[in-house]
Amino acid sequence: MARTLLDTVRACIRRHELLIAGDVVVAAVSGGADSLALLLALLALRDALDIRVGVAHLDHRVRGAESARDRAFVEEIAKGHGLPYVGEDATIPAGNFESEARRVRYAFLERAADALGATKIATGHTRDDQAETVLWRVVRGAGRRGLGGIRPRRGRVVRPLLECDRMQVRAFLIERGRDWRRDYGNFDLDLERTRIRHGFLPALSRELNPRLARTLANLADLMREEDALLDRLAAATVRGRTLAIPVLHAIEGPLARRAIRLWWRRHGSGERLGRAHVEAVRGLAARPSDDGAIAVPGGTITRERNRLQFLPADHGTRDIGSWQHELLPGGTVDTPGGWRLTLGEAAPGETVAPGHRVCVVDADAITGGFAVRNRRPGDALRLHGLGGRSSLKRLFASRRVPRRHRADHPVVVCGDEVLWVPDCGRSETALVGPATTRRWVIRATESPNESA
Repeated sequence: MARTLLDTVRACIRRHELLIAGDVVVAAVSGGADSLALLLALLALRDALDIRVGVAHLDHRVRGAESARDRAFVEEIAKGHGLPYVGEDATIPAGNFESEARRVRYAFLERAADALGATKIATGHTRDDQAETVLWRVVRGAGRRGLGGIRPRRGRVVRPLLECDRMQVRAFLIERGRDWRRDYGNFDLDLERTRIRHGFLPALSRELNPRLARTLANLADLMREEDALLDRLAAATVRGRTLAIPVLHAIEGPLARRAIRLWWRRHGSGERLGRAHVEAVRGLAARPSDDGAIAVPGGTITRERNRLQFLPADHGTRDIGSWQHELLPGGTVDTPGGWRLTLGEAAPGETVAPGHRVCVVDADAITGGFAVRNRRPGDALRLHGLGGRSSLKRLFASRRVPRRHRADHPVVVCGDEVLWVPDCGRSETALVGPATTRRWVIRATESPNESA
């Protein structure tokens, strides 16, 4: 026995968790068959689903008197069912009509939902709309994400008719004796969507696959499931504002591309990162040197310290001036450049290994306290193990500290003497030896704005 439209809608809502008890749903109703069927289906199911329903209608004002009649038709339906209603007129900006109309429509629906206190916005997209979208994206060369087509749910927008076809929709309305408005602009062959709907898709169905719409919709379901799985795998490699190059080297190319796109969506400029840009990022990560940069939409991606970071176009070297903070026992200093330094005393017998970000000091060999500051002209360090003095300018260059970070890189001093520069070097002053009885331990970490 064939499922009714209400059965299909109910199954779609359950499968994709589109609605929950207590939801207030605003239905986007143009007056056409799909949107009218959507509204009537929600009304038929509202008691069983424990939801409330409202109506929103946007008049694009592109069909003159017909548009006005569409609006009056929808208003009358809302009034007849005692439903709250929000309507607006709109002017579509110049540009690609289809994309601009879509943008204006969804902005209106968000406003309408806010006005009605709605938790969900329901639109009347059907399986045929899904098939048209997938076919259009195949022709355009979309990847897996694009082939996922129309999502059953995005934010508070839900599509309960997405598993129904237009034959079901029309049969549902005819059984109820309901007429609907017809937009003859849907037959304008100057529009790409119209040519797919009335030309290419029917021709392919006749010649190659009578069930093509269902096949394309099933493909979209499969692509969305696989896309979600790959996103979860990629998310495990993306942590914070920087992208670790060794991680990109350790995973397969397809997953690396997805990790780059995921990282870009979180921390990029908000503009689209094209396929060529993704490959350029992979090329930057593959360079043998630990520096470099490439231009991307809205800025640049730089490679520093074996990590990738996005810098917006308006990013410049910060003029932070000179700064200095006292570092007290048990205390913490957060620097303007995003570093955090702490000072503590090692317990007797505790093993503390010095390193690039850990400095161990003979406490009895120090007179006076510690301070953390940025570099000053003439700063130099008597490097432990190398002999002689090195200017911090030379030291930063040899340790490959990026130029834009040198003005705020932390320098630990004792009085006027440079004691330690994290990641760069330690002086010969107050080294721990066999006679040492007390030890200060200074630790340096980078805060989330750089390393997380």
